[in-house]
Amino acid sequence: MAAEVEPPELARLLDFAERPRARDWSLRAALTRYAQPQPQRVGDLLELVRRIEFALRPLLKAVERDGHAHWEALQRGDDDPVVGLLQAMVELDGLGDVLATWAADPGAGERPDAAVDAVIADVAARLERLGVPREERTRPPTARSRSGR
Repeated sequence: MAAEVEPPELARLLDFAERPRARDWSLRAALTRYAQPQPQRVGDLLELVRRIEFALRPLLKAVERDGHAHWEALQRGDDDPVVGLLQAMVELDGLGDVLATWAADPGAGERPDAAVDAVIADVAARLERLGVPREERTRPPTARSRSGR
């Protein structure tokens, strides 16, 4: 995210998916390690990340420009769509810390499956309430449809 976003806490939150955490593991990088035995959970999480990024894209300049006001609205828990997106990002951001810590030393403790499931359920419900659309997935053409049969 842009370095000029204020306050710094908001700038870090806006960069929740790529920001380095424990031993420089970002949320996205930790998900690659976590995905090895958990591809469905990771797919579900990445869908939520993409939905948030899609919904935030048209609002991002305003959030960056009025960062302090949006940060204060988040702290107050205002009932506002932008605050709702930021709250969803806070949930994913916290999970990013959990996953990065786990990815840095996966043998040190339990897999964070319960935390992942809880955040997926919470953030998915938040995004539904906010009306953030799901991704339209188009499947690649099958061999039959490519051959013209």
